Amino acid sequence: MIKKIGITGGKGLIGKLLIKNLKKKKINFTCFNKDIRDIAEIRKWLSKNKDIDIIFHLAAMVPLNKVDKYKSQAIAVNYMGTKNLYDSINKLDKKIWLFFSSTSHVYKSKKKPIKESDTIRPISFYGKTKLMAEKVLLENKNKKIKICIGRIFSVFHKNQKKPYFYPSMIYKFKNQKKNTNKMFILKSGNSIRDFTNAEQISRIIMKLGYKKVEGVFPKSK
Repeated sequence: MIKKIGITGGKGLIGKLLIKNLKKKKINFTCFNKDIRDIAEIRKWLSKNKDIDIIFHLAAMVPLNKVDKYKSQAIAVNYMGTKNLYDSINKLDKKIWLFFSSTSHVYKSKKKPIKESDTIRPISFYGKTKLMAEKVLLENKNKKIKICIGRIFSVFHKNQKKPYFYPSMIYKFKNQKKNTNKMFILKSGNSIRDFTNAEQISRIIMKLGYKKVEGVFPKSK
């Protein structure tokens, strides 16, 4: 039975959907709304919520253009923030199931569609920061901490905002209708992407939490 769920990154798209589902199911939860880079705040949060037994770690710097522009900040948030959370949990003498939201960007780029079993070689700096964080968690030697890493592929949702791909394309299509004489340019038009609705992703994460599944999903070589 779940006592209380802790969430980092609750203001993001998937975080908001998770919170919506938790409220609907009347499951007790708490959100970490401070800076994930501040380990003192993380420890204060965990100390205040001693009954947490599941944590969904979603806090991250995501937009690729922002990550590329502020690389040191991206490392601090995506890598060090995850390490701060793990180190803080590691100091607790209790069982915790931790879900880490990773990305398909950890996989090697290829001309054919990426498969879950493909080689790990980050295609972006964002992917590098997530892989760094993965390695911290995979080195876990605390038997009381159960780790689940979800490498999430392309996500779309009606509430998504630019600069993500789906809302950007919707904006371009709407703008094209207003400017019929303007040429419509679609970069990387031959690319293949497998999109999943963010609502489905949030439900999958919840199911993983219920069963307290361990390991990396999808798995790689």
